[in-house]
Amino acid sequence: MDENVFLSEFYKMLAPVDAWDGEANSIKEIFEGRLAKHGITQNQAEKILNMQKRTLEGILDGSAKRVDVINLLKLGQFLGLETNALFKLFLSDMPADMVGELEDAKKKSYILSNFDIKNLAKSGFLSSKTDFEEIEKRIVTFFGLKSIFHYSNKQIIPAFSKTKKNESALMREFWVRSAYAHFESLKNPNTYNRSQLVDLIGKIRPYTMNVAGGLRTVTQALYNIGVTVIYQPHLQNTQVRGATFVIDEKPCIVLTDLNNNYATVWFALLHELHHVLYDYDEIRQNIFHLTGEPDLFLLQEDKADEFARGYLLPDDRAKFVYKYINNQLVVNNFAKENQIHGCIIYNFYCWDMKAAGKGDYWAKFNNLIRSADLKLALKDINIDPFDKERVEDTVQYLKENIFNI
Repeated sequence: MDENVFLSEFYKMLAPVDAWDGEANSIKEIFEGRLAKHGITQNQAEKILNMQKRTLEGILDGSAKRVDVINLLKLGQFLGLETNALFKLFLSDMPADMVGELEDAKKKSYILSNFDIKNLAKSGFLSSKTDFEEIEKRIVTFFGLKSIFHYSNKQIIPAFSKTKKNESALMREFWVRSAYAHFESLKNPNTYNRSQLVDLIGKIRPYTMNVAGGLRTVTQALYNIGVTVIYQPHLQNTQVRGATFVIDEKPCIVLTDLNNNYATVWFALLHELHHVLYDYDEIRQNIFHLTGEPDLFLLQEDKADEFARGYLLPDDRAKFVYKYINNQLVVNNFAKENQIHGCIIYNFYCWDMKAAGKGDYWAKFNNLIRSADLKLALKDINIDPFDKERVEDTVQYLKENIFNI
């Protein structure tokens, strides 16, 4: 028979292709079985495939350093293998060093798709932007992962789209996953009680006057009624002012240092406590809510702001004290009488004047706004988790020194 006729007839014989039964252990074993079944030689197979002997044998015995994908796919068609089965067998036959190269490339691709390396380095979490081995180790160790690929395994966080994410979305997701990991590890043993929270909120205001210990005391009290509060600094390319999570039926709050402002931290705490009181069910369904970022779940941020504002400095009191804003003695006495720190008054004044179009007073009152040292207020709970090797390191400190577990 003419060779060209033979090849034509053979290809007709392959249609439809035989399904792989999954019992063969290698491409070479299937290839040899194919030859035996159809009574052809390897030389004839090489001609059918239009492939040189060295190229074919390099694929069959796994000795090829680089394999042309077209040649591999042609061989797969010849063997009757679906693409997935072909690659599965091919990878199982590959030398360890080649498998390692593929795995390394897969890890790098995953890291680039799921982490904003540049901004994580700027934020101090990563010490290198190019050493992927070091980057992988840092992330895996920090989160306590078995593999870098486990980072995005928690599908219980539904707000994260699987589509391509921009830098801001990657940083926001990292921030959220870090906070979630801390809360999950802390496992507040106390039962959340809404009525107890209502009672406690009524007692918070005076603690704003105690810069050195007020925030810590309130944090401890909240923890005892099932509301866990932690601090986590904002990250590059994010605008998160605070966040509320519901994990294991218990509210969890994250405070940040976005504006590096003592008054803002207390405002953020009251804002998030409003979400706990009035948006608990929605947040429980969606796992978390971020304040300062685009509202993914349409929670009413204005009401939370009004609650925090009204609690710290009601409109009627603000209207009265603003008349004396240039008299520091009067403002300080008013603050003491109303059991709030004076910097809160100056902070609200600047916000209100700018919002009303009456001028920008931030520079004028900056020293008075900064009179309360945020670092001092956060010194006990300011355990920057991104400086720690592991989430567990921060959690252990909080358990022993803040929550007395």
